[in-house]
Amino acid sequence: MAEVTGNEQVSNTSTSNGGGKSEHTRSSIPSTVSSPTRKSEQSTPRLRRGERAFAVLFAPLCVAAFFAARSFGQQLKASGYAEEIQSTYDKVIEFIPTVVVADDAADNVLNPDLLVINSNASTFDSSSRHYGIQRNRTKRTVYILPQKPPNPAAAGEWRHFIQDAVQRSSFLEETHDPLDQDSAWVYDPVRLKWTLTIEIVRNVTNDRIARFGRENYRPWEFFLMDYNDDGFAFWNRLGEGIKEAMQSDSPVLRFATRRHVYKRALDEPKNDGDHFAPLGETIDWANHKQIGSIYGVPRILRYGVRTDLVEHLEKKFDGGTFYEAEVENTTTSTGRGRQLIDLVALDRSIDVFSPWRIGMDVNLAKHRNGIAQALQAISAEYNGANGDATKPKLEMLLEPVGQRARPGRNSVQADYVDALLRSKIVITSQRDRWEDHYRLMEGLACGTLVFTDPMSTLPHDLKDGESLVVYRSISELKEKILYYVEHEDERLTIARKGHHIAMNNHRSWHGLERIIFGDWSKPMGRRRRRKRRLR
Repeated sequence: MAEVTGNEQVSNTSTSNGGGKSEHTRSSIPSTVSSPTRKSEQSTPRLRRGERAFAVLFAPLCVAAFFAARSFGQQLKASGYAEEIQSTYDKVIEFIPTVVVADDAADNVLNPDLLVINSNASTFDSSSRHYGIQRNRTKRTVYILPQKPPNPAAAGEWRHFIQDAVQRSSFLEETHDPLDQDSAWVYDPVRLKWTLTIEIVRNVTNDRIARFGRENYRPWEFFLMDYNDDGFAFWNRLGEGIKEAMQSDSPVLRFATRRHVYKRALDEPKNDGDHFAPLGETIDWANHKQIGSIYGVPRILRYGVRTDLVEHLEKKFDGGTFYEAEVENTTTSTGRGRQLIDLVALDRSIDVFSPWRIGMDVNLAKHRNGIAQALQAISAEYNGANGDATKPKLEMLLEPVGQRARPGRNSVQADYVDALLRSKIVITSQRDRWEDHYRLMEGLACGTLVFTDPMSTLPHDLKDGESLVVYRSISELKEKILYYVEHEDERLTIARKGHHIAMNNHRSWHGLERIIFGDWSKPMGRRRRRKRRLR
């Protein structure tokens, strides 16, 4: 019987840290050896020709493997590595997955990138739309680089989506030992210069070779998490540098980035009926001239739901929980019941909320300013002052609430959260040159119906008309606002689906688990990817 420590325990919920101990048992099969008997005394029939040929070929291989394993085991015992090899053997055994595919699967291909891995195949998180996975495995250790941000007050994505993800994942565990050969490294280029990172990797490589010997040294997985707005420009040079520093024969850098579109240069919309343009062109990573410097192809990186926001909501609602997965089990590990709060069904007095004001960041937000002007025009037309009874009166909040930029990225703005909780619809839009921002997931987490302009790729499992609403022009924005204000049932259905997906598939650890355990042959981490044209 092999005992598994708390660091190796696999939890059934993605928020548990696995503090206890558990035991994995393997059934022991007694080995019996019968005494030799004469051929005339054997009661079993003779082997057929095919069976006899198989036995003749297979038996010598078994004998050779037995003596080789015994000799190798004696050498390991003498060198003191027996326990380490046994631990590695346990990890290999526990890594073997059991896959359960639901009957309503949209594709006949396993899609690991949409999964929240669950250690119990009989039940799977509601975030996993079609699949459940059982992986009896120990945790994967992760070394975060940098270990601490240079400015804790501006930790941003490092804290929200890397450190928090590792600490809360049931399948990841943080290590502070750079010589841990089983660990994956996760790197934030915003908070540590890339040239210094290469030197750190080179020094660690030399230290590992000195400790374990060159014959036992192996390069390790290195994940670059690029949350830069314009994209990390030196990814290819970093990839070559990491490969050389690790003394690897093949690329080891896995590159996840928000930037998968180029030639994007949105401007203020000219005509209400025109689709927003230019949205840019999708980068053809597979044929990129510098793709050979990294492992696989770059993965799509998106923001998730911040834990400090969830904790703020739970505190605001006196310890309530917002996870639909907990409907059938609302008791915590401490035995104390938790009230299930339906954020979507809150009484909301504001019809439309847009956290943007005309004239803000004009150089980088001409597109947003155009949308802000259009919303002001809609507000003026539907404010009820013109006395037209055929037009509904809209309550619209069209200005930022709370602090934005660095304060908003690093701490929860209570007034802003209250505005989201009081709003039926929140309007979000992208910057002129890049995609994705915090507001989309913040709106979904607060149970609001989220409107967004087009993105090259929506966050995982979110779909237009099902879990959020995409508007492609000013006229379409106006039309959809009026429609969903009038059709409450449809608004609540879409808002509930979006809230459900955000809270059960886009917490910090979900995103990092998809990056570390996903398929690196496709940008979405999927086995099959449909071609998409930007419109």
